Amino acid sequence: MALASLKSRMMGAVPLGNGKGKVIVAGMPKSGTTAIASLLASAAGVQVCSDPFYQLDKKGVDFRRALFSSELSLERLWREHRDVFRGTVVKDPNFPLFLGELKHLLPEAGFVFIVREPLDNIRSILNRLEVPGDPEKGVCHLENARGAWNLLLKGISPDMPGKNYLEKIAWRWRVSAEHYLNNREGVRLIRYEDFREEKVGQIKILAGDLGFQRLKDISSLVDVQFQPKGKQPSSFEEFFGKENLEQIETIVGPLRETFGYEK
Repeated sequence: MALASLKSRMMGAVPLGNGKGKVIVAGMPKSGTTAIASLLASAAGVQVCSDPFYQLDKKGVDFRRALFSSELSLERLWREHRDVFRGTVVKDPNFPLFLGELKHLLPEAGFVFIVREPLDNIRSILNRLEVPGDPEKGVCHLENARGAWNLLLKGISPDMPGKNYLEKIAWRWRVSAEHYLNNREGVRLIRYEDFREEKVGQIKILAGDLGFQRLKDISSLVDVQFQPKGKQPSSFEEFFGKENLEQIETIVGPLRETFGYEK
């Protein structure tokens, strides 16, 4: 353990480089980041690094509180655990909150931000965790979520406002969107809905924009289910309840139309 710690500190002193050739993919959980990052890497014939924060959790690295309280910089975390962040395409659902820092850290990297219609995004997260859309019915279901999912529902690391898990996830969507808007220069935006309409075409355009050439055919991969598919409700009002739906709209409303999502 002491040897591993010493090696980590030594690696932390080695510069990361300017990020040239790397691609950083950021987006909310269940917004399509896994599928888009994986398909992009397959098309370009490069390695993908998926969810390095989760990988650090699995290794028993205690970093989230220090990172999200700014006691630990993302640069130092990346340097000390660069084996976990290894890959040409690197994606993590926490990256939206670090877009500014990432652009400073890896100025020559390509950046992609993926957004999904907020009501559908929140619904998909809760379906994935088997948690009801109405928080009054969902308290006993919170045990279904473990690790980072549990932090997301509780709105901690990163801390989010809100009186229940529904509002906290809505705020996570809004804060992620705000970070993109504040750092959008040089960041390629993909709407999940547009990707779903034409997966091969969207990935081909994205890969070309990022400078990848001689792309591989990914038509046989586009229908692979990268994460469990959630059950679609007949309406958002049915899933969330009228009052909850109105509260979500209050939180995400100021930004949803910015991305072309009508109320």
